[in-house]
Amino acid sequence: MSLSENNNQIFTVGLTGGIGSGKSTIGKVFEALGIPRFDSDKYAHHIYSTDTTLRDSVVERFGEEVGTKDSNGGIVDIDRKRLGRIVFADKDALESLNNLVHPAVKMGFDKWRGGLPPSTPYVIREAAILFESGSESGCEKVLCVSADKEQRIERVVRRDGLTRGDILTIMDNQLTDEERAEKSEFQISNSNSDFILSDLQKLHKTFLELSLSSKNDL
Repeated sequence: MSLSENNNQIFTVGLTGGIGSGKSTIGKVFEALGIPRFDSDKYAHHIYSTDTTLRDSVVERFGEEVGTKDSNGGIVDIDRKRLGRIVFADKDALESLNNLVHPAVKMGFDKWRGGLPPSTPYVIREAAILFESGSESGCEKVLCVSADKEQRIERVVRRDGLTRGDILTIMDNQLTDEERAEKSEFQISNSNSDFILSDLQKLHKTFLELSLSSKNDL
């Protein structure tokens, strides 16, 4: 990962972690500290209903059964749970979906970041598949969030109502915590909340220093 040659680019910290790791909770802490956050997964869900070309491509690839229809029978959105059951049971299908969605998400991120004031110290680019999509190449540093496997499963059951089997299938199609950690410059455990706020404040200070240093080097 290297700093972009574009002097106007804002220092970007990638934030990633497996399902149920609590990366969004971590991202919200950075937001509370005044750091803008781009939630790639949330953005991807949003553009299914707004980007007709993308939606049509997804339906063409995975069938009309993944579409959500209006009263006239027109497909207006994507049923993410139904789509998820298909792609997380088939690595090739998952790769196909990522190839369709990632370019649109990248464009959304670039537009979002480009609209921020140059004085922004750094931004958080949150994505579950940061490495799988190649998005880490647009980040100066990456922070990986990990958590105990059973704790992650419990969180997702409570949050999304998925079965344990569904969650394990998703986990099997994501990188392991160890693989993410090996690819990341920074790691944080979200299994014990007693010290996490203090750890995040230290990371925030580190990212501020790295951002300032990168600007001085330009």
